[in-house]
Amino acid sequence: MRTVLDWERHLESLSPPSRIELGLERVGEVWSRLQCTSSSQVVTIAGTNGKGSTVEVAGLIADHAGLSYGQYTSPHIHRIHERIRINGQMVSDEQLIRAFETVEAAQSDVFLTYFEFLTLACFVIFDAARLDLWILEIGLGGRLDAVNVIDPDVSVITSIGFDHQTYLGNSLEEIAAEKAGVMRERTPTFSAASNVQGALLTEAQRHGAALFWIDQVFDGNTLTIPSSGLVLDVSSARLPRNSVALACLAMDSLGYLTSRSIEETLNQASVTGRMSPHVIDGRNYILDVGHNALACEFVTQSLEAVIPRRQRVVIFGAMQDKDVNRMLPVLKGFTDRVILVGIEGERGRSIYSLEESWSSLFEQTYWRSFATLPVAMRELSSELNLDDQVLVIGSFVLVADALRHDLFN
Repeated sequence: MRTVLDWERHLESLSPPSRIELGLERVGEVWSRLQCTSSSQVVTIAGTNGKGSTVEVAGLIADHAGLSYGQYTSPHIHRIHERIRINGQMVSDEQLIRAFETVEAAQSDVFLTYFEFLTLACFVIFDAARLDLWILEIGLGGRLDAVNVIDPDVSVITSIGFDHQTYLGNSLEEIAAEKAGVMRERTPTFSAASNVQGALLTEAQRHGAALFWIDQVFDGNTLTIPSSGLVLDVSSARLPRNSVALACLAMDSLGYLTSRSIEETLNQASVTGRMSPHVIDGRNYILDVGHNALACEFVTQSLEAVIPRRQRVVIFGAMQDKDVNRMLPVLKGFTDRVILVGIEGERGRSIYSLEESWSSLFEQTYWRSFATLPVAMRELSSELNLDDQVLVIGSFVLVADALRHDLFN
């Protein structure tokens, strides 16, 4: 019998996680063969940034309402199990293996990418659990993402920024149109992407969807729930407030937000790798998986208000397919002490590539650079001040490398 690790290696041999082939025809064919019959409600969450936080908050609201619920997110930091949770708990090896076997039996001669296979396995697990609610994060885009084979009861589009232009288009309007593919006729969609309001309004009209903007009921601190007039204060939220507000509105549209008693839970919610605080040898580190310019802008703007410039340090690394020419200026605006690190592996961007990008953008040299994060962590201890606050940002892989480092354990 294959173990979960065996299955991962098998899937990677067929299609590595980096292989992307957007389209619903193949995954839809296998999904129809699986003949799952769940009548669960579905929330589908698309957007450039803030999806994982929205999934987390929606799950907390579901738990508060006494629902059984599943959450699907990507990518993972440590283990594949992180992507599929039921009632807040990662699924077991046994559940994953059974689901993989079920999908393989239905797959037959149909090619599936790593993500498509895993998405169908998630659906099999959720269907078998007979859950009240599925909370699904789109992996890439929306219209042609494997998750979109399921019709949602409510959709969310968190934000629109530049990322994955090779697959989604080179303008924000093109990207918005792809992400708007999660809209459905006579179904509500909630969005904070006011920068592409025209494009999303056009798509909502085309899909026959009801589109709502959070700024109609949310001022950045307090949220007024449309159905009940309930007012929630999320000014102390650890997660992005727009994500908190969007999750509340989506869950309210399904009838599951009825009491202010949820307020404390909303403000205490956190997700590993989303501005996660860590204290090492008396020094503060903040880990964030942000991997595009919009995410870098959100994180640095959030921290500017609480960290004096003299205490700001950034450790930055990225994958090869990320637009570092948009990200680096944001980080340099936050602090002059930017430390460049390479990321190992086939998809990682080397330190030489990062240094070249920096040199082409700026006249001044970078503050420090290291081949990898572990080397940086070892060499930097004598160069940082005790009151420095160090932001580690740029990639899920970089945050995973940090969390595996002895200093963070």
